[in-house]
Amino acid sequence: MAQFRFRLTGVPPDQAIKLIDVDTGNTIAEIKKEVQKAYKLNPILAIQFIFKGKVIPDNLKFAKVGVNPKTDVITVMATQAGGY
Repeated sequence: MAQFRFRLTGVPPDQAIKLIDVDTGNTIAEIKKEVQKAYKLNPILAIQFIFKGKVIPDNLKFAKVGVNPKTDVITVMATQAGGY
C-alpha cells in the first residue's frame, strides 16, 4: 500500500487533491472504486485516470503505470455518460 495523489477535475481547488491509499497490485478498475469512494462520486459517473497526458486503461495493473507516489499526480476525470 502506498499513498498517491489524485486531482479531480472540475471541483474547487480545496477539494480537488486527495491522497488515497492504493494497492499497486490492483488493476486501474479496482482503484477507480477506491477513488470513487474517496471523492464521494455518484456511481453512474464514468471515471477516467489521466497520467502524463494519456488515459490509463482499466485492465492495466497500477504498478505498470509507473507513477511516482512522491512527485506525480493522477488526474481524475468524472463524466456522465449520455447526458441530455
